[in-house]
Amino acid sequence: MENAELFQQAKDAVGLRDELLSIASHELRTPLSTIRLLLQSIERAAQKLDSGEMVSKIKRILRQVDRLTELINNLLDVTRIGAGQLALDVEEFDAVAVVHEIVERFAEPARAAGSPLQLRLPELLMCRADRLRLDQVLTNLLSNAIKFGAGKPIDVLLEGSASQLQLTVRDRGIGIPAEHVARIFDRFERAVSSRQHGGLGLGLYITHRIVEAHRGTVQVESSPGEGAVFSVNLARDAAAAGGPAGNA
Repeated sequence: MENAELFQQAKDAVGLRDELLSIASHELRTPLSTIRLLLQSIERAAQKLDSGEMVSKIKRILRQVDRLTELINNLLDVTRIGAGQLALDVEEFDAVAVVHEIVERFAEPARAAGSPLQLRLPELLMCRADRLRLDQVLTNLLSNAIKFGAGKPIDVLLEGSASQLQLTVRDRGIGIPAEHVARIFDRFERAVSSRQHGGLGLGLYITHRIVEAHRGTVQVESSPGEGAVFSVNLARDAAAAGGPAGNA
């Protein structure tokens, strides 16, 4: 009986924690959205005044707002995954167009880090999946590659067959020690010190869960000092693959 009571107390505590994270994440997103809109308005005014220094400072602030938004969204996704509520909105789209859009978004921070993005894509690759979640997967992988890429080029490859698509992100950075490879997709796990590199250790965990919900796989090959290669394999038709997988 004592063990059962302790288990229930622990379960209730986890439930309260997840509820708090969910409420806090939702509440924090609203003021951040307002801040972003105000900054964009100020940025337009600064551009009209031809104030390059002011525009540069505003862009740096906007990048920090984006970073805060990403952290909040990750916390919200963790609560959804824990509750089995990571729903997919499947639609038909061109995966090449999505990859291009995300790579353009990351072009500037990648150059600033000394890690230019090198693309190898087909002309067209139609698929049926959750477009926003696929965006999130590549966003997480590119953020990871730039952070640990040691100022070297990063390759982004998209390939497809009749039934499958494969998305690959390869960096030439610090790499991952063999003893850490098995756990980097776990929640809050990191292969490096949080003092050296920021973040909550949630990006790869969420990536794994999104790919899993599509009934796909994500794998990594890495050695210290030789970078890392992340490969995502998905069915071109998520519905044909059996629909969204469970999120427990």
